[in-house]
Parts: sequence; structure tokens; C-alpha cells
Amino acid sequence: MKKRYLIPTLVLAGCVLAAGCGSKNEPSNVNKADMYYDGFEGNYSRSVVMPSADMAMEAGYKENGGNYQGKSQSVQSQDTVSRKVIKTATLDVQTRTFDDFVNSLMKKIEEYDCYMQDADVSGNNLYQNSERRATYVIRVPEDKINALMDSIGELGTVTNSKYNETDVTLDYVDIESRIKTLTTEQETLLGLLEKAAYLEDIIRLEERLSEVNFQLESYKSRQRTYDNKIAYSTLTVYVREVERIATIKEEPKTLGQRIITGFKDNMLNIWDGIQAFIVWFLSYIVNIIFVCGLGALAVFFIIKKSKRVKAAEAAKIADEKTDETEMGNNQ
Repeated sequence: MKKRYLIPTLVLAGCVLAAGCGSKNEPSNVNKADMYYDGFEGNYSRSVVMPSADMAMEAGYKENGGNYQGKSQSVQSQDTVSRKVIKTATLDVQTRTFDDFVNSLMKKIEEYDCYMQDADVSGNNLYQNSERRATYVIRVPEDKINALMDSIGELGTVTNSKYNETDVTLDYVDIESRIKTLTTEQETLLGLLEKAAYLEDIIRLEERLSEVNFQLESYKSRQRTYDNKIAYSTLTVYVREVERIATIKEEPKTLGQRIITGFKDNMLNIWDGIQAFIVWFLSYIVNIIFVCGLGALAVFFIIKKSKRVKAAEAAKIADEKTDETEMGNNQ
């Protein structure tokens, strides 16, 4: 019986001794914060624990008295933050007084505290299909865009208008949350960097700090872009100089009305074409006279030369006949 229980007793004693030795080699929970586990050698070594985003968020949780400042907080904050809306609009305007319209538009831009982001003007003359055109991209304070659109409508004839609002509240709140998280991690890294005494720790901390700084600047740049687009709406005005202002007509219902409307439009187009031809002809009358004169002179010389050639051929034929007659008489 003694031999039967001797072997299990020795095995149990060996396990107890092994567990005791392992507990001596393993560092206590107090020191684990400053240690890392070497998976290759199976031992704990002295190092600095690299704080991840989750650790930084957990630190923010403790510093804010239990109010979690992570990504899920952005979802909860949607009800408390104001809506972030980007407004854009376009206007197509026709005018017969292009210069007056542009001058009035510039005054409106100054009156409504706007600024010109881009301007493109083309065309210098008022001929058929060559009227002046312009595109103006205006940045308007978001609370004044509707008033400015109504005001521009009084300066010319608006043929088309578009208005759009894009809600970016979710994305904006998420960016704010990420900035707070990265800022917390940045502060934690800076604190650890001040306490680091070994070159290996300093290098690892600076590498992670560089990554955090890059991400932080990227999110801040996106936030500044949103702030600018939200504070100043974008209004694009397309201006076209025309001879006849387009009018909005009711759609003809009967066949007779459609024929009359089409006939009137066709006659107006013909009249516009005649006027354009008269303007073109009178504008280039000197060129036309000069070209016609050259053409007439060229025709004159061609005809004169042709007559000379014909006369020479006729004289040659006559001489040949005379020679033949003389030869016949001699025979």
C-alpha cells in the first residue's frame, strides 16, 4: 500500500514546487504596467508598454469621471450638438446689360459680406452665338445665401436655380471624437517620453508619437475644411449675355397652339439670323470690297490672257491656211 501511494505523492509534490518557482519568476501585477512579455524567451523583461488607442480612450474615461469619450460617444452626442450642414446653390442668369449686371453683382457680394473664390469671363463682342459668358463662384455666410439668391434674381432673369443641403453632423462629431482620443494618447505619450530613461524606449515612444501626430493633423485638417464649408456656403452664378431674354411660356395644349408657337419661334430665329448677317456684312464691308476687287482684277487678267491666247491661235491657224494655199498654187 505504501508503494502504491508513493509515486502519486511524489508527482503532486513536484507540481507544487514547479508552481511555486513559476510564481517567483513572474512579476507581480504592480510591475506588469512597466514590463512586456518576451514571447520568444518566455520571460518578462523591463520595457514601456506602448499605449494603444483603446488605452488612451480608457484613460480619458477615468479622467472624465466615468464619462466615456470614445467613438460611441459620438453617436450619443448627436442629440446635443448642433446640425452641421453644407449648403450649395447654382443660378443660371440671362441679361442684356452684361457690364451693369457684373457691377451690381460685385456690390451685392460686398454688401452680404461674401468673397469671390473664382471668376471666369469669356467673350468680348455681342454677335450671334458669341455673347459674353461668365462663371462666378461666391462664398456666402451660410445664413445669407437665400437672401443673396433672391437679390441676384432682381438683377437679371434667372432661367434655372438649384439648392442643396448636405448634413455632415455624423462625420463631424466622429472627427471631433477622434481628435479628443488622439489628443489624450498624445499627452500620455509625451508624459511617458519624459520619464523614459533608455534609448529603446525613447525610440519606440517617438515612433508612436509621430504616427499619432500625423493622424491628429489629418483629422484637424478635415475639421477645418468642414468648418469653412459650413460657415461659408458656395453659390455658383452662370451669367450669359443675350439679345433676347428667354421667357417662360405655358406648354401649348392644342395642335393649333403648337403650330402658332413654333411659327413665332421660327420667325424670331430667322429675324435674328438676318440681323446677325447685316451686322456681319457691315462690319466686314471693307474686307469684302477688298476681296471682291482682287477677285475682279484676277478675272480681268484671266480674260485678257485668254483673249490673247485665242488671238494667237487664230493667227497661227490663218498662217497655216495661207501656207497651204500658196503651196497649192505653186503646184
